Order: sequence, then structure tokens, then C-alpha cells
Amino acid sequence: MKRLFLVFILSGFFFGLLSSGVFAYPDKPIKLIIGYEAGSATDLIGRTFIKHLEKELGQPFMIINKPGAASALAMRELLDAKPDGYTLGMSCSVNVLKILGHLPKTHHDFDVIGIPLLTGSVLAVPSNSPFKSTKELVEQAKANPGKLRMSTTSKGAVFWIHARYFERLTGAKFNLIINPGGAGFVATQLGGGHADVGFAAYMPLQGQIKAGNIRLLGVTTEKRVQAFPDLPTLKEQGDDMVAMGWASMLAPKGLPSDIYKKLLSAHAKIVGAKAWQDFCKATGSVAYPEYTGEGAVKFMDQDAELQRPILEEIGAVQSK
Repeated sequence: MKRLFLVFILSGFFFGLLSSGVFAYPDKPIKLIIGYEAGSATDLIGRTFIKHLEKELGQPFMIINKPGAASALAMRELLDAKPDGYTLGMSCSVNVLKILGHLPKTHHDFDVIGIPLLTGSVLAVPSNSPFKSTKELVEQAKANPGKLRMSTTSKGAVFWIHARYFERLTGAKFNLIINPGGAGFVATQLGGGHADVGFAAYMPLQGQIKAGNIRLLGVTTEKRVQAFPDLPTLKEQGDDMVAMGWASMLAPKGLPSDIYKKLLSAHAKIVGAKAWQDFCKATGSVAYPEYTGEGAVKFMDQDAELQRPILEEIGAVQSK
């Protein structure tokens, strides 16, 4: 009788674990909503990262690209999703969408999983461009205000902010080509000679650079990066601009604690692994395992405070 009672208790215990998701999650494919088009920087980061995440979690991911309003459309969909761990999202602007007036929410309205990497912007031109430095570019832009075409991302997205900040910092005025998505558009326009200059992450431009269609003038990091040591920073060329982009992985608010902990653990493990660190070094990026969960939230808080004065300077702030 005692043995039967013990079996009954243990059965109930394990059934409770299964129903809570400890053993079961994930038991089906996971959807990842990326707030930018295929080929954008965030898309490339997400697609690379989930290859590792699929191995860690043992389930495939389904990617849904939903570009628009600097990822605000994707974030709206994520807000409405069930908080069960089977719908995740990626954005590089979620912490300033409210400031920009794109979404009445911030990253605090999501369960933040982490930031897989940070990357600098590169200032790029078509390979046949006469400009060999940022100084030459700025001088020509100042002499001909609004004539040079600068390709950038959707309004409010990180590289649009960098483009506007560069104008503000240098006093140069460009004809901004504001695209409906991310840096994939910049790569196409620069590679095809449809723009004179552009700001983007290195990854979306990589194919056009290797094909000999795009040439880099500078990078917005504090110091030169290991991936391209011969590329000078904007700072050392006389334009004191240091700016980083990043991508965040999020979930709807209210994930079960066991599922959230499993996603946090997987994120930190992948970001700290040699394979991901090597990928970051090869693309001029950096990754910190501590930018997981609350560490990522604190980073985004600080980043929003750094971006606010820039957004105020360029007249982009819509919400206090």
C-alpha cells in the first residue's frame, strides 16, 4: 500500500513537471519574427544565431520577416503573441520606438532574452567612387548640400540614426534615401551605383564588398576592429563619431519562469561559445554573455539614454 502511494506521489510529481514545460519545452518548432527584411543586418544575425539555438533547444525555427517602422510592426505582433516560448522576435530599435513615436511600448514591455552581438556602422561608397576618405566626402557634401545621395534604413532604425547623426556632427547635408527596411537595401543601392554613400553594418554589405562593388571609408567603433584592421575609424579621420548597433532577442511578456530560464541559459551559452565569438570577430562585432536577461535590459536602458540626445538633436523625438 505504501509502495502504491509512493508511486502515485511520484507520478503526480513528474506529471506536474511535464505540464509545467520543464521537460516538454520545446516540443514543436519556434517562430522568430524579425522586424526587418531578409538580408538586413538583424536578419543575418538572427539566421546565424538560430542555427546554434536550434542545436541547443532541439527544435527548428521558422523565420518570419516583418519589416516596417524600424521593427515596430514586428514588435506589435510579438506583443499580441501568446507568452509560451514558441514566438520570439528580434529588433535593434525596440528601446527607442516609444521615443520615436512608433510604438507606445519599450523593451520593458517584453521578456528580454538577450543581445547576441554589438557591431559598428561602416561608411561605404561604390567601388568607383572618387572619395578615398570621410574628409573628402564631407568636403564635397558641404560644397554641394543635398546633392550626394546617402542610402540608409527605415526612419528610426539604427543606421538611419547614424546617418542623421553624421550629418549633424559634420555639418554636411545629404539627400537621404530612406528605405522601407534594413541594410540589405543599402547594399543593393551602393552595389548598383544608385547611391553615393551609405551607412550600414558590415554583414549585409559583405557580398558586394567581396564582389568588388563596394568600398569602405570608415567604421564607427572606438578603435579599429580585428576583422578589417586597415579600415580607419571615423574618429581617427577627424569625425568624433562612435556609435554601435546591436540586435536583441525578445519574447512576449509573461513567459513561464522555467521556459524563460531555459532560453536565457541557451542564449548565454551560445554567446560565450568559441563558434559565436569567432563569427563576431570575422564580422567586426563583439558579443558579451552578460548581455543576457537583466544584463541586456540594463544595456538597452543605457543605450536609450545615449540615443535620446542624438534623437533630440536631429528632431526625431516624439515622446517624452
